[in-house]
Amino acid sequence: MDLAFELQKIYDSEINLEIGWFWDCGIKIRLGDPMNGYLAEETVHSAFEIVPWLQEAIAHFYPESQYAEALGEEIRERASRRLFCPPLIGAQVFCPDCGAPNPSPDFEEVIFFVCSRCGKSVEVQPPKVQ
Repeated sequence: MDLAFELQKIYDSEINLEIGWFWDCGIKIRLGDPMNGYLAEETVHSAFEIVPWLQEAIAHFYPESQYAEALGEEIRERASRRLFCPPLIGAQVFCPDCGAPNPSPDFEEVIFFVCSRCGKSVEVQPPKVQ
């Protein structure tokens, strides 16, 4: 599997992601971006694990994207059952309409967001103090 070819297809589908590493600490992959938030992240230990993770994450979080629709049925089925790790930074809330996680990497508290999956506006009620 050609990493450059897959990354170009993801880029052409307008899906944001980040890949980075600090030697000997694995390769961190994040689906999303700092402006709109991250949906999931994973640390893998070889470059060969990048594309399979991205395929399943994109099929899970962006099932109607051009990229996900071009994936095989087996990958899409596996992605629908897979649990993804939420980002380990910032606040995270879930959309009450579709259940998608909506992280906010630069905020400790979220009062309003637009769901990255279904596009609905959501006002977040602060937790009740006991």
